[in-house]
Amino acid sequence: MSIRDNLRWYYGNFGLRGILAISGYRLCGRPREVTARAPGIRHPMHVRLRTTDASVYSEILRRGLYDFDLPFSPQIIVDAGANIGMASIYFANKYPKAKIIAIEAEASNFAVLARNVQPYSRITPVHAALWNRDGEICIGQPDSTTGAFGNWGFITQESQGTKVRAITMRTLMKETQIDSVDLLKMDIEGAEKEVFEACDWIGNVRCLMIELHDRYKSGCSAAVNAMCKGFSVLQRDDTTVYTRFS
Repeated sequence: MSIRDNLRWYYGNFGLRGILAISGYRLCGRPREVTARAPGIRHPMHVRLRTTDASVYSEILRRGLYDFDLPFSPQIIVDAGANIGMASIYFANKYPKAKIIAIEAEASNFAVLARNVQPYSRITPVHAALWNRDGEICIGQPDSTTGAFGNWGFITQESQGTKVRAITMRTLMKETQIDSVDLLKMDIEGAEKEVFEACDWIGNVRCLMIELHDRYKSGCSAAVNAMCKGFSVLQRDDTTVYTRFS
């Protein structure tokens, strides 16, 4: 992307403050973030410059990545792979009465997530990785040959990387005192294979919005589809929506 196109992109997403922020960053290395104010969102958000934060912000809050019309209004939402909190914030504004659990494994992303959701009393941030067992797991940089990259594509693996708490869906539900999940949004860069291979909780989920990552790890779609039999399925771009109507 040329400098002109880059400036145009920042202006389109963040207005004049985006131009000033990215120009200041290019000239003297600061500021390192911009305060974003998206239409229809009650509170401003922190977006780090020259990271994937800006793309996540644009995809979710400006392009409507999770703007699906559900046949019900979710009261309990789990945002697995919450990154810097954009999906949680989107859902909090769309469903203001919902209780939202935002789980993110990578420490620097979680720090921004915690800042971004602080004004929302109904969002609970959890620093952990969703996995098929409780304990510890490693997160690390992805294999660039898969197409994953940067602060968007950290992967969960048994070895090599920074250790972080691993938690099952059952334990997450117990600790956050929820018995069921109306909406489970999941974008966990291939870890869905392990999570759904040890899945005794899907009967407590009404709707699943997920990005499947077979391109990173074979077997992701098979693991999820095996557990979501009886759900209706809707595909839009990279997001698959499974909905239970009974």
